[in-house]
Amino acid sequence: MGKTLSGKEYFDFIEQAAHKAYFEKDISKTTEDYKDLMWFFWCSSDSPFFGKEKMATFERYFIDDKTVHKEKKIPYYSLVEDEAICDKILREFGIDSEDSHIINGHIPVKAVKGEVPVKANGKLLVIDGGFSKTYREQTGEAGYTLSYNSYGLLLAANKPFESKQHTIETECDLQSEIILKKENVERKRVADTDIGTKLKGEIEDLKMLLTAYREGMIKEKI
Repeated sequence: MGKTLSGKEYFDFIEQAAHKAYFEKDISKTTEDYKDLMWFFWCSSDSPFFGKEKMATFERYFIDDKTVHKEKKIPYYSLVEDEAICDKILREFGIDSEDSHIINGHIPVKAVKGEVPVKANGKLLVIDGGFSKTYREQTGEAGYTLSYNSYGLLLAANKPFESKQHTIETECDLQSEIILKKENVERKRVADTDIGTKLKGEIEDLKMLLTAYREGMIKEKI
């Protein structure tokens, strides 16, 4: 602590602090400092946990005056409309920006006001976005679902579920409309994943071990 952090280094520290605050059992000053940090992240203005001036959950539950419900968002939410900013974020986290996306969840997309879940020329996708019935008036949709496999990804807009009676009468369950379909030029395989990279390393280790055995550098134990 006492060091200025930013970018990925900052978020790595936050993750480490959360683990230490939860798992450390000793009652040292350092552990207590991490617990204090957790309270700070949970309650403070512009917290990295929720990226707003405040979390107005209490006000929404107990105060009718809607002026106190407003949650002013940090600049991230407007900056990520810019493709260049999204590319910069991806590079900061060591990700190739050419074929990658930033996925944001739990952000209501107000489709009734013309908002869309696909931003920055497809670099950022908003999922969830109002699945809860509470948000239907604001969004006009029932959220967005992202699916991904080796062939590519699909982003679908979910239509609101009306009622069980309506489903029985129309014989139609939850309806979705595909709004983004992106197919891979080449099908992704295990070798293209993080697990694939790890497996390649293990294969190389085994090859070196086999070579060492054949050349007599290591001997079989009987």
